[in-house]
Amino acid sequence: MRARGVRPQGGGECDDGAENQRWPPWLKPLLSTSFFVQCRIHADAHKSECNMYCLDCMNGALCSLCLAHHRDHHAIQVS
Repeated sequence: MRARGVRPQGGGECDDGAENQRWPPWLKPLLSTSFFVQCRIHADAHKSECNMYCLDCMNGALCSLCLAHHRDHHAIQVS
């Protein structure tokens, strides 16, 4: 017997709308991003390893120098 309004977990098929509501919009872009590569813009700088990600912009890995342009955004560091 199943409680009213409770959906079974696992193995069920989801449409894209349900899938988009289940996970934050930045998750798929984050998981497909390559980290720990040298920044193309700041290649000559000392700290040019791309290990940051802006959750607001979702446009790829950032180095610490690029992160300055995302000062008021939600950013994470990948380690």
